[in-house]
Amino acid sequence: MAKVRLAFLWHMHQPLYREPDTGEFLLPWVRLHATRAYYDMAWMLERHPGISCTVNFTPVLMEQLETYARGEARDRFLEVSSKRARDLLPEERQAILRSFFMIDWETAVKPLPRYWELLQKRGLDVRYLDLARVASEFTDAEIADLQVLFNLAWFGFGAVEDDDGLHALVKKGRSFTEGDLEYVLEAQRRVVGEIVPRWRALAERGQVELSTTPYYHPILPLVCDTDSARRALPGAALPPRFSWPQDARWHVREALASHARHFGRPAVGMWPAEGSVSPEALDVLASEGVRWAATDEGVLLHSLPPETRRLRALYRPWHVHAGAGEIALLFRDRGLSDLIGFSYARTSAADAAADFVSHLEAIGDAWEDDGQGGPATVGVFLDGENPWEHFQGSGRDFLEMLYRRLEASPDVQTVTMDAATAGASGPAIPRIHSGSWIEASYRIWMGHEEDRRAWTALGRAREALARVEAAPPPGLAEDAIALAQRHLYAAEGSDWYWWYGDDFHTELALEFDGLFRSLVVSACRLIGAPLPIEALEPIKRVGAPGAGEAKPLREPTFLITPTIDGRDTTYFEWQGGGLYRPGQIRGAMFGGALAFQALRYGFDLQHLYLRLDPAEAPQRTGELCSTVRVEVVAANLQAQIDFEVRPDGTDRPGRHAGADTGRGAFARVLEMAIPFAGLGLAHGDRLALALHVLRGDVEMERLPRFGYVALSVPDEDFERIHWRV
Repeated sequence: MAKVRLAFLWHMHQPLYREPDTGEFLLPWVRLHATRAYYDMAWMLERHPGISCTVNFTPVLMEQLETYARGEARDRFLEVSSKRARDLLPEERQAILRSFFMIDWETAVKPLPRYWELLQKRGLDVRYLDLARVASEFTDAEIADLQVLFNLAWFGFGAVEDDDGLHALVKKGRSFTEGDLEYVLEAQRRVVGEIVPRWRALAERGQVELSTTPYYHPILPLVCDTDSARRALPGAALPPRFSWPQDARWHVREALASHARHFGRPAVGMWPAEGSVSPEALDVLASEGVRWAATDEGVLLHSLPPETRRLRALYRPWHVHAGAGEIALLFRDRGLSDLIGFSYARTSAADAAADFVSHLEAIGDAWEDDGQGGPATVGVFLDGENPWEHFQGSGRDFLEMLYRRLEASPDVQTVTMDAATAGASGPAIPRIHSGSWIEASYRIWMGHEEDRRAWTALGRAREALARVEAAPPPGLAEDAIALAQRHLYAAEGSDWYWWYGDDFHTELALEFDGLFRSLVVSACRLIGAPLPIEALEPIKRVGAPGAGEAKPLREPTFLITPTIDGRDTTYFEWQGGGLYRPGQIRGAMFGGALAFQALRYGFDLQHLYLRLDPAEAPQRTGELCSTVRVEVVAANLQAQIDFEVRPDGTDRPGRHAGADTGRGAFARVLEMAIPFAGLGLAHGDRLALALHVLRGDVEMERLPRFGYVALSVPDEDFERIHWRV
């Protein structure tokens, strides 16, 4: 009889990358992880039928995989991958050089000599590069190789083993053709479409249990009540209370429905996002029919008397009171889980596998020596996708050796979570501790000022939605309310708050920030609610001023009064104003200008002045668009002023709420003036600004691409305060 029952839970998750207004996928990680972890993990289990485990797919991940599989998802990385190198715009070549080395250099770039050569040519630290100059030094052939190598390197071992064409391209290594690029991208599409059928087959043969997570991966206890954070951190600063248990219930209910739809049978258990539990969250899970859940050993030990011995407590399933009922819980062995997640990548596969099994055998011996009946039940729960980037060969040798050892061990039996928790016995834990797998608290998602600003913005939007739901305004369509709800459910996801604060770093922090704020803002727009001021400027503070796309290259320093004639009347008329250019974002990718390449802005005491510089000839801009809509948002204002785009130099009024407001003219440039008083704005009022470039009713371009340019209505002291020598 085995001394240890080992319950693996591999967690597969990516946040929502789809921008709500455009439907564009900003980041490619769903597509690229599909070609590695999601495929590889199934491929390896197919070859080791003696291994049972649980694999957790989040509904928000499944939603995006499904969209890619149908061929409906296009992310910006895919767009610039698909174009012939000679047809790429200068900004797109720069974007490729910035972003197409976003993969582990030691395990994925160095093994491909051409890839490593191109990285050396680009330079190792992109922060200090003049990408325009560097891009001009790359030939079309080098860019074409980089397009193939980035996408090819993201394939794991399974797809390359199964596909002779991919294997041949890895061996070829350089001088790729357009046909080679088409082959790689078509292989991606095929692999994405195979993910669900392969996992479904593993589940149907009983080897794998498939589980789920509340829909958009929210910290469920915080959605129930943010004040619950004080149970683990009594002195914590918190945002205004956010308490929407009905939203928590939606995430659980919809996750169960989504899982059944994708995999043909309901999930019986859940991994709560980040292992976050509380009495209220468990009540929601149990009342929706969830039989088991899981979290970290720190939560268990905080739920039991201080004198409790870890050995006796950890290696068994528990019943926990959940509202009027109970739910079974298994708790992760933190040390064993973290060895795979964070340590074994730097160890030989043979040594790592042997070390892991030796730990299990030691646990079994200690459990037996302690006089505990039956085998010890060991929970090993961790990320099932990200660790493998850092293992040589995408973790193939490690997983192969680990699974072989486990299949051969007479002392270890691998089981699913449902089987592991079925043996829960003894007294139930009366009240679970409120915490997560990190520090047994929610500090990561609530402990920083940026986190609290984000929760405040979300709370304002959620309260506005509740008012509209209770008393829908005449003419507001039901589908607009439903879509606003969906955006706010997505904004409740944990991923946005993970990157706020200074605990974790990513080059893509600004994209995550922009996605979160766009969800909140779009929801409010749909229902005609005031936009939360916290969401109108970047919440994430990254690097020096100007690092975020919604930050200008230059802030206004003087009052200006330009002549509104559509021409460069004098060199000095816009000097002292602010300047913003599309594509200045220091993140993963950016799009080049379409109609306008620069926004200049400024003011005197009476007017806001705007100037747009065409990306090409004015006549071409007039063909591309028909209207520029100026969006102005303040505490009690949401205004849209439309200016006609006709490059004939004629002075024309803007239109706001059916009346003339301000004036504009377009000859060589488009210049606009909007009176502050006409919008009800007074000195000192804080406002946010965005310009939408339309052709008919279709938005072609937005400046800034995400977020808003923020400014204050000036007073007589503006120049004195901002004067510089």
